[in-house]
Amino acid sequence: MEDLERILRKHPFLEDLDPEHVKLIVGCAKNLRFQPGEYLSHEGDEEASLFLIRRGTVAVEAQGPGGQATCIETLMPGDVMGISWIAPNKAHFDCRARDTVHAFSLDAQCLLKKMNEDPALGFALTTRLLDNTHERLSRLRLQQLDVYR
Repeated sequence: MEDLERILRKHPFLEDLDPEHVKLIVGCAKNLRFQPGEYLSHEGDEEASLFLIRRGTVAVEAQGPGGQATCIETLMPGDVMGISWIAPNKAHFDCRARDTVHAFSLDAQCLLKKMNEDPALGFALTTRLLDNTHERLSRLRLQQLDVYR
């Protein structure tokens, strides 16, 4: 069986990260599986993990009028989920597996500790998270433009 470090290195979020930094991250990682319909996070709950999606798709849902869930984005393999663990530490959306999802869960407290101990790791991960956030905001903006046409 392939070891966790080797599998982590293949995820697009980490693939070109310094190998020593990946070794540090391995201590924070769990390999998880979610069944269709299972929630990875709920809006308002503490966001204690950063998820790296490996297989399957995740619906990012917002509660509309009357409590009806509306999918505002679908996360695919290679995507990152749960960036609020840095601040304010609360999930902004419900995230639900659309099909069987395989993901790495990186424990937030463990990751923050390692980022504080190794500023180069902290900078590398923060830069990646900012890039990821920018890409997602750009996609959502394009979605909104399409809705209002």
